[in-house]
Amino acid sequence: MPQLIEPRCPYFGTCGGCSLQHIPYGEQLEMKRMDVRDNMEKQGVTGVEIYPTLGMKEPWFYRNKIQFPIRSQNGQLQMGYFKKQTHEVVNIKECYIQNPFLTEIAQIACKIFEERELTAYDEQTGKGLLRHFIGRSGFQSNELLLGIVVNAKGLPAGFTVANEIKKQERLMHRQVTRHADYPEFPEKPRIAGIIQNSNIRRDNVILGEFDTKLFGSAFMKDRLGNYQFKVHLQSFYQVNPSQAIRLYNLIVKLADLHDSELVVDAYAGIGPIAIWLAKKADKVIGIEPVAAAVKDAKENIRLNKLANVEMLLGRVEDSLPKNADVIVLDPPRAGCSDKAIKAVVRAKPGKIIYVSCNPQTLARDIKILMDYGFKADFLQPLDMFPQTEHVEVVARLTR
Repeated sequence: MPQLIEPRCPYFGTCGGCSLQHIPYGEQLEMKRMDVRDNMEKQGVTGVEIYPTLGMKEPWFYRNKIQFPIRSQNGQLQMGYFKKQTHEVVNIKECYIQNPFLTEIAQIACKIFEERELTAYDEQTGKGLLRHFIGRSGFQSNELLLGIVVNAKGLPAGFTVANEIKKQERLMHRQVTRHADYPEFPEKPRIAGIIQNSNIRRDNVILGEFDTKLFGSAFMKDRLGNYQFKVHLQSFYQVNPSQAIRLYNLIVKLADLHDSELVVDAYAGIGPIAIWLAKKADKVIGIEPVAAAVKDAKENIRLNKLANVEMLLGRVEDSLPKNADVIVLDPPRAGCSDKAIKAVVRAKPGKIIYVSCNPQTLARDIKILMDYGFKADFLQPLDMFPQTEHVEVVARLTR
């Protein structure tokens, strides 16, 4: 049993966001390694060394994204995270795992919404206007992209609301600077764009299909390592950029390319893994089922001037080439479908690198691939989500 410590966050135990702040960070890392081991053993994946979890030097303020639900409680707007196992919102005024500028601009936006008497969405009735406030921050660009998700086709006086938020940029800077527990930032970020997203569905999906630009740009620019990226409100982009760089470098190392291989990046998103691999491969093919992500990936390939990367719109089971030297799998939490795994096997790769944020489905899929003749020879947990129970894992399988 680990020795418990005083949690840093005043919302710990109420907010459902962090669950491990009361455990020393070194012990968190070991717990995550053991979680990976236990899931592997349950599936019969044994005899593979599971390396110590790669942690962060400073495991705080790492998240570059917020998604705050907005609700009305006791006649006031509440904006923050859900309480554990409920849809009751904890009104977050400070957070120790996300970018502080996002925390502060969210509070400023909430006050503006209240002054304009904008209503909050009610899950029970389906009525009310404001559903979520979203913020994204650039790792090296110091740009912020904000989103207001509304239960309507439009936000009344949306352009005015967006301009009012933008005008409070200096207040955001002052609030971060004055907070005694926040780190010092060498540069002050600017709001690059504010987007309205329309979502009139009666479910728990956060974003709807339609975006409207209310201020500035429809995307933010960012830089990871030596590469440039355009990130839209709906883009999948790793929430921990410094650990993402370690992840992508590890994938390149495990792939061990020699400028002659055909590499497939399955579930490619907006293309960072494909882009990282391109300088070491003869050709990289990215596969992604979401059209908007493919569009972003093609733009990111162009930005980075890569002629040997091709992006395909489609499912892995339908779009995978007949042959590939290396296949990188980075599926959603549910893991790979049976059809996708069979397509991977048919392509006869000499090497599979599987990236997962869910050790349970990773272990399941590794066992299936082992039954097809692959051997797991490397398992590396990586702490993409400090202070939470979640862990990223990189596995390598060879023939």
